[in-house]
Amino acid sequence: MTPTLIKRLHRDERGFLSPIILYMTIALALMIVWILNTGQMIYDKQRTQDTADAAAMVHADWEARYLNIMAMNNVASSQATVVMATSVAFQLTSAELALRSTAILAKLAEYSFTDGFGPASLLPPLPPMPYCPGWEKVPIVGGIIYGACLAFQGFRATEASLAIAYTVKAQIDYDPWGLIVKSSDIIDAMNDLNDYLVESFPQRVGNEALHLVRLNKSDHVVFHPPCQSCDQAGEGAGGNLPVDRDGINPASAYAEMCLAMSRGTEGQDPFLMRGEYANRGFPNGKGPLTAGGVDGSHIRDFVNHKSGIDNALVNFYIFYEAFGPAYLSKVPFKAIVEQYAGDLSWLEEAALDVSFWLADKVFGVGFGITNPFQLPIDVPPRYSDSQTKDENDFTRKFDTIWDGVCSPAGAAISMAGALPVVSFPKPYWLKGRTPFNFTPFGGEQLDDYQTLTIVSRAPRARLQIRIFKDKTPSAYALAQSWVHNYTAFDLYTQDWLASLAPATLADDTGEVSNTIKQSPAADSFTGLTRVFDKGGANAWAAVNTH
Repeated sequence: MTPTLIKRLHRDERGFLSPIILYMTIALALMIVWILNTGQMIYDKQRTQDTADAAAMVHADWEARYLNIMAMNNVASSQATVVMATSVAFQLTSAELALRSTAILAKLAEYSFTDGFGPASLLPPLPPMPYCPGWEKVPIVGGIIYGACLAFQGFRATEASLAIAYTVKAQIDYDPWGLIVKSSDIIDAMNDLNDYLVESFPQRVGNEALHLVRLNKSDHVVFHPPCQSCDQAGEGAGGNLPVDRDGINPASAYAEMCLAMSRGTEGQDPFLMRGEYANRGFPNGKGPLTAGGVDGSHIRDFVNHKSGIDNALVNFYIFYEAFGPAYLSKVPFKAIVEQYAGDLSWLEEAALDVSFWLADKVFGVGFGITNPFQLPIDVPPRYSDSQTKDENDFTRKFDTIWDGVCSPAGAAISMAGALPVVSFPKPYWLKGRTPFNFTPFGGEQLDDYQTLTIVSRAPRARLQIRIFKDKTPSAYALAQSWVHNYTAFDLYTQDWLASLAPATLADDTGEVSNTIKQSPAADSFTGLTRVFDKGGANAWAAVNTH
């Protein structure tokens, strides 16, 4: 029976594929699990790399944005400096004009209503002449002379009265003191804002990058080079902005600011390819001193003519050179005639020239103004320098003030702090650049303006990790970003851009390892730093690079 059963089973072929199917099913399951695990690993690395790219761009984008804001702040600060210098010059000029006019009116009132004698009025020195009330004592004609004296003093008071009226109107129309205060406030605000940008940048970038990393289901991020001034910034703190105020460069930065204010940015590449910069910042060759490039005129000359201070000073000077001081006038009578005659035709001007030439050459009359009522009022009314429409007390004051603003003393005040009344800009300078070189090739933008981003992602749950002994390591990825300015390498050009760049900073694995170890998230990168510490050309082999 047994041999018969054995023979029958041997001939029966039913179910022989079951073990094969079982083995194939197990193999297929193993393959599916392996494919899923491998796909998950590739997905982790790809997503980690995408996160590193995004975090690197976050750093560069905020850096470019901050540099553009600083450039805008510097433009506003320098414009406010020009407005402040102009307003100070205008305020001092108008105040001095009002002081001279008030002194003249007070002196003329003394001449008109005080009994007594003044000093000699004609050259060479003669006996003192009486004030107007003294002439009233002259028999017969005393009253007439007294009336004429009062009338003449009233006439002499006209330009002083007009000058005072102008200064009052100018204070109402232009409010120079208010402009000084506002300009100083703007400069303070721009200084404070630039300081805030520099101080807040690492924390802001770190928060944004870390939020992005967590949003993409990665774990940690480290930026290299590390932040040098953010001990309490926490994980993910971005590196510092590539600006500084240390060393001898602040003086250079201040001098560059003055150059930018005077002539606009000089930034342009050797091929004169300025891109869109013509519509940004300062036009090339034109700074705020040229009224922003509106009409090509210097802001000093623009304000001098637009405000009317030129006419006020010229009229005051000519009138009191002739009718004020007790000396022979240095202003020709012809100038006085022309001043009060208004616009003359060429024929009238020719006739006037001929008349004065005949009077001088034929009759020997030079028309210097002298009269018995010219009592001395030299101090303070008289201007020692001539006043013309293009060169007068205002333009000279502005030039003196501007020389002080853009001098080593001005730079020292800027670095030391604000004056009690006005403030000075405190500009930053760009790292890695040559002072006074505004071209894109004026410094090393490839080192100081690039940042390496390293992102870690711990292994996520796999299918049957224990059974298949999945030892896939953490995923790491790196990316390098770059901020650059193709237009001009300065902090007055709002054209900073952000982009990804080849990861050259990753070549120095020792420095990168030190940066990672200093990070609060160093424990999540131990697999990477362990490889770095061993060194070798394949230190980045475990990293999913492009």
